[in-house]
Amino acid sequence: MNKDQNSKTDRATVLDSGRSGAGQRSPRLIVVSGMMLGLQIELADAPILIGRAGDCALALPHPSVSRQHCRIWHEDGHYLIEDLASTNRTFLNGKPVTRAELRDGDQISVGSNAIKFFIGASMEAEYHHELIDLAIYDSLTGFFNRRHFRTLLDEEVEKAGNSQPLSLLMLDLDHFKDVNDRYGHLIGDQVLGGVAQVIRENAPPGAPIGRLGGEEFALALRGAPLHEAVALAEVVRAAVAGRPIETREQRLEVTISIGVAQTGATAASSSELLRSADAQLYRAKQDGRNRVCSAG
Repeated sequence: MNKDQNSKTDRATVLDSGRSGAGQRSPRLIVVSGMMLGLQIELADAPILIGRAGDCALALPHPSVSRQHCRIWHEDGHYLIEDLASTNRTFLNGKPVTRAELRDGDQISVGSNAIKFFIGASMEAEYHHELIDLAIYDSLTGFFNRRHFRTLLDEEVEKAGNSQPLSLLMLDLDHFKDVNDRYGHLIGDQVLGGVAQVIRENAPPGAPIGRLGGEEFALALRGAPLHEAVALAEVVRAAVAGRPIETREQRLEVTISIGVAQTGATAASSSELLRSADAQLYRAKQDGRNRVCSAG
């Protein structure tokens, strides 16, 4: 591999995280530890670049990773890996490598990240899928859990920087405690699942959605200015209000309140963005619920 080849931007198919389903047999990489936990890359004939740089096929934004750390490519029926003179080296199954052939189940260490290589479906691959499901997803709604959503939001804010907007919706069911108190937690779970489905149906493809706890959700919108985020929030609010939750015993009408904020001078970090959106959510509750309030 010459330097010109190494400098090219590689292409790969990024798959959904741990929930890509059983029975998949295409060669792939699965991030099993690190900030990008659960991310999968489907390997094909095109080589891919792994590194800290944003244009890498597998971008790992961490100081322990070099901008162009290592490269994986397909050659004569085999997958090979090559270290690109990285600062912290590339490790294969715990040993530093310059260039080596990958075998099913191999573990690649790139800085503080661990990546598994799988040729196809296997017991070990499915085991990692299950572990990732438990680590990053909320079991009731299928959304990211609070911890993983916060990690993703940190990354989204860093990527957005000052060059593009990033908006955040904070959504909370109205009077949900009354539902649990009157009908019980099993019905409450059905209500949460039904509302989550409405949010999922109306969210842009690929937008990170998290369950922050209880009846509170968050939705991050890449490249969306505040007015677009508010418009989407209104769509979601109306959709929830217009779709009663059908349970075995009753038909429950539910509403949500939504607070919207955008990165900028007053919300330059993920924590500030969350606080700003949460303040708007509180305002929506105070103003009568079943409404959208925004920071701007």
